[in-house]
Amino acid sequence: MATSVHLIDVTDFTLPDGSRSADWFRSAFETLGIAGSIELTVHDGTRGDFPDPVDAAGVGRCLIVSGSSGAVFEDKPWIPGLLDFLRKAHAKSSLILGVCFGHHALATALGGEVRSNPRGREMGTVPVYLTPEGARSKLFSGFGSGDLMSLVHKTHVTRLPEGAVRLAYNQMTPVQAFRVGRSFGIQPHPEMTPVELEQLSRMFEEVLIRKERFLDDTSHLDDFIDSFRDSPSARSILGNFVSMAQG
Repeated sequence: MATSVHLIDVTDFTLPDGSRSADWFRSAFETLGIAGSIELTVHDGTRGDFPDPVDAAGVGRCLIVSGSSGAVFEDKPWIPGLLDFLRKAHAKSSLILGVCFGHHALATALGGEVRSNPRGREMGTVPVYLTPEGARSKLFSGFGSGDLMSLVHKTHVTRLPEGAVRLAYNQMTPVQAFRVGRSFGIQPHPEMTPVELEQLSRMFEEVLIRKERFLDDTSHLDDFIDSFRDSPSARSILGNFVSMAQG
């Protein structure tokens, strides 16, 4: 039986090649060899398009919420609707995966807290470590503690929802992943490749160099991009998540 995957795409920008989160996830599913065994339905969360929480729950069904620009606590008209949807879907015991912004939205919707990271921006392909609970989680099967993952964020989860379990961390971000019931939040982007990371870096060159001083100059930017690496073990998290929908 094909797995029904509802992808709520809240990417409120496109890369120079015209792609957005839904395209990156499709490519990841193809690379994993599971595109033919899933029924992917994309919903534009920035337009208030969400599936019926009842239809998205049950065996063989799951939900993914993508990344986005900005912070979950910003005043954007579509964010309250997303948070309300996530509360309803969680209450129906839907299998949910929130990625980056989706991770923040899930934590916020369920009573946690998200704030700007005082350590600043985290970006690139960096090591992410598993807690003992994370190492036992089916979500991280095949992912070794300390493996590389792609990250792009300046805000992070500072307080977990009640009853949540921390699954992953690193020196920049104490909560890189968590679980509460059948809802999972992960800060990294398992769907991203160095191609998307490079486009993001070049799109935001002015911000990274002149505004934030995250990088020194264009030469530093080139060196930074050369450090990006593909991470098959990170991508496998998506395959694990889809397989979990079948019980």
